[in-house]
Amino acid sequence: MRCSNCNQILSDDWTFCPFCGKKRILNIEHNVKKRGNGTGTVYKLPNGNYKAEVVIGYYKENGISKKRRKTITCKKKKDAILAIQKLKHTTDHKKSMTLFDLYKEYQATKKYDKLSQSQKDKMKFAWNKIEQMQLTKISDLTVKSMQDIIDANTQSYYPARDIKVLFSHLYEIAIKSEIESSNKSEYIELPDAPTAKRQTFSEKDIAKFWDDYNGQCPEGKAVAHDFSGYILIMIYTGMRVGELFGIKKDHVYLDKRYMVGGEKTSAGRDREIPINDFIFPIVQKFYLMGKERLIEKNLDTFYSEYWDTISRLEIRKLPPQTCRHTYFTLLAEHKVHPALIAAMGGHAQYKTAIDNYNRLSLQSKIEAANQI
Repeated sequence: MRCSNCNQILSDDWTFCPFCGKKRILNIEHNVKKRGNGTGTVYKLPNGNYKAEVVIGYYKENGISKKRRKTITCKKKKDAILAIQKLKHTTDHKKSMTLFDLYKEYQATKKYDKLSQSQKDKMKFAWNKIEQMQLTKISDLTVKSMQDIIDANTQSYYPARDIKVLFSHLYEIAIKSEIESSNKSEYIELPDAPTAKRQTFSEKDIAKFWDDYNGQCPEGKAVAHDFSGYILIMIYTGMRVGELFGIKKDHVYLDKRYMVGGEKTSAGRDREIPINDFIFPIVQKFYLMGKERLIEKNLDTFYSEYWDTISRLEIRKLPPQTCRHTYFTLLAEHKVHPALIAAMGGHAQYKTAIDNYNRLSLQSKIEAANQI
């Protein structure tokens, strides 16, 4: 290389020209060895080493599109040229990863491990809904293909939202692995979220669950259905579905009439859950039937059996979370102190329980007003 001022020949490691004293401008782009598009680049660094570089994708920063590169530094040029093939092989292998591969990686993350059981169940349900595209490469995924499978397999907001959340988690893994540069699931459109006010099961509804569990059916053949026992436990404990199925037998203390369980928040986990006198025989029965957990039933079929029970008993089509709403409302109607309601439901602040769950009847409000 020659000095731009005096035209004398200079060594690559000289910063100043020894002939005229001019500072030499180091521009590594002059040392770049251009190769064909997509085949990578090798260039010499100021310290004499060589860098191999492959463009693996693009990303946007402040609205400007930039290249995402993968590089390796070698002492010799020939080693850097050989390294390009290694970089390309690694990149090509990653680009061939399917949703199935990414889902397995997601399940092995700490983020997944910290999910509550009910959240893991939602992700599993969403995963099963996209069965037909599980072997699709993440690089072949489009917004339209994701939107189509959601529209074809869901009709309401929450199941669609869970699938979108799952796609987002898979893209997060792909971006961290430098397979993808952006999260396409952001552009998925969901059905309108329900705005209906939370409701509770009425006394008549609860009576139907009791009759169904005890086999005291008003019409037809009297058959006892254990499944209604699960519903009654949730109504009288405020447990969520995932919490109920997560209770281990070691955490059930029948002699002291309580269980230890819960999920979702620090206040909700490992809380003491009282066993109501009404449901004690039910809990005891399931305890004796179980091997390791209070409920040994397959959680995958819970929701279908739940809706079958609701339909068979001709009860309003209210979701399982209604059991929890009913529990808080019953406590409030029996004038249980709000601090106790919060503790029993696993809330750090009792305002959360009051605001989100209590659905006091008009009659209760009238009776309270008449006490003044």
